[in-house]
Amino acid sequence: MFIQHTVKDSVAIVTVEGYINHTNAVQCEEYIATLSKEYNAVIIDCEKLEYISSTGFGALIYAQRVVESAGGLIVLCNCNKEIATLMDIIGLSITRYHSLEEAIDAVRNAGDTIIEKQFIAKESQKIEVYTETKTDERPSIVFEHPLVIECPDCKTMVRIHSPGKFKCPDCGLQFAVDDDRTVYFN
Repeated sequence: MFIQHTVKDSVAIVTVEGYINHTNAVQCEEYIATLSKEYNAVIIDCEKLEYISSTGFGALIYAQRVVESAGGLIVLCNCNKEIATLMDIIGLSITRYHSLEEAIDAVRNAGDTIIEKQFIAKESQKIEVYTETKTDERPSIVFEHPLVIECPDCKTMVRIHSPGKFKCPDCGLQFAVDDDRTVYFN
C-alpha cells in the first residue's frame, strides 16, 4: 500500500494505491486519523486501490469514527466496481462519489464551512489513545499490535496501545488493561 495526501481548498485528499489488508490497515487508519486533527473534511480517492480486505474495511470504519467524532466529514471517490459492491454488501455508511471533482463539490456543499482546524496536542492524544491522562509521561510499555476491545455495554470498538486504565469514549465504562493484555471491566 502506498498512501499520501494533498490539500485542496482546506480539504485533505488521500490517495491510496495497491492493497489495504491486515499488514497495513493500522497504518492507513492512523494516517487518516492524523489528518482529522488538521482538516475537517477528508476525501479518500480509491482510483488506484486494487483490493481491500475485511481488516481494511475495519480501518475505514475506524477512520470514519475518528473523523466524525472530531466534527469532520469523510467521503470516498473513484471506487472500482468490486470494492463498491463489497461496501454495499457490508453496509459501509461512508458516502461514495464517482469522481474526485464530484466529491470535492459535495464536501463544499455539505453545509459546513471547510476550514483548517487548530492542532492541540493534548486533545489529540486523548482521541487516539482513549486514556484518562493523569500525567504527560509516556507509557513504559507500548503494544506491538494495538489491542481492540469491544465495550460490553455499548459495543463500541476501542483501540488500546498500552496497558493502563481506560474509559469507553461513548458510554464512559471504565476498564483496565494489564501488561499481558488482560482486560478487566469495572
